[in-house]
Amino acid sequence: MPINETKSSINNETTRCLQSVDQERNISRRTVIQKLAIGSAALAGCSMLPEKWTTPIMELGSLPAHATTSGELKEALDSIVAATTSEVPEEVEDTAVAAVTSDAPQETLDMAAAGTGKFSLVFSQTVMACDSCGIWFDSAQLVVEHSEGTFTSSRSSSMLIKKTRGSANFNADLSGIPASATIQKATLVMSLNTHEGIANSDFKSVIAVHDSSGNFVRNITARDDIRGKGYSKANPNVPVDFTDYARQVHGK
Repeated sequence: MPINETKSSINNETTRCLQSVDQERNISRRTVIQKLAIGSAALAGCSMLPEKWTTPIMELGSLPAHATTSGELKEALDSIVAATTSEVPEEVEDTAVAAVTSDAPQETLDMAAAGTGKFSLVFSQTVMACDSCGIWFDSAQLVVEHSEGTFTSSRSSSMLIKKTRGSANFNADLSGIPASATIQKATLVMSLNTHEGIANSDFKSVIAVHDSSGNFVRNITARDDIRGKGYSKANPNVPVDFTDYARQVHGK
């Protein structure tokens, strides 16, 4: 074979070898990069593993065969993760909790008797000045002054209010007051028993007044509402203001 042809053949063979080496080098480089990327992802995943395994709360689907060997792998994984890890927005969750745990407004509870016309009070002694210091009323009369006249309702039976003996009640029906009337003043005048109404040394007793639904109305104190109003055997009447409650009951 001529020398020139031999040199040309050697050069061509050398060129093919070099190209083959470059291709293998590129393939090897891509393989290394891919393996490094997979290894990094695996390490990141391991750092997120829990200390203890628990029963999974979601079920993952299997990948299509072509997705495991093609460039669609990432897209397939992203779609599965998005579908299985989606969460309810925080705003929606907060709304749901609020709907379950919300209570009736205090204003609604306080206005439970509004407009019913039922003036219904329960008297309970919460503070006793001494072991035997109850408060005894012989009678009570409700006087309601309104824009169209005066309404009265009386109770003639006695009311012994004592912490160790129980509570007492006063009831009246205000439906007789015209709906168009405006209540100006409502006073419950209770008459103390002249012999045993209240102990001479009692300046500490407290009577809590609630309506029939258990809503607090006001306190009556021995110091301010009985002694402070000038009670004596010659003046046994104890006037207590219930204007706000009467307006609530009347609905005006």
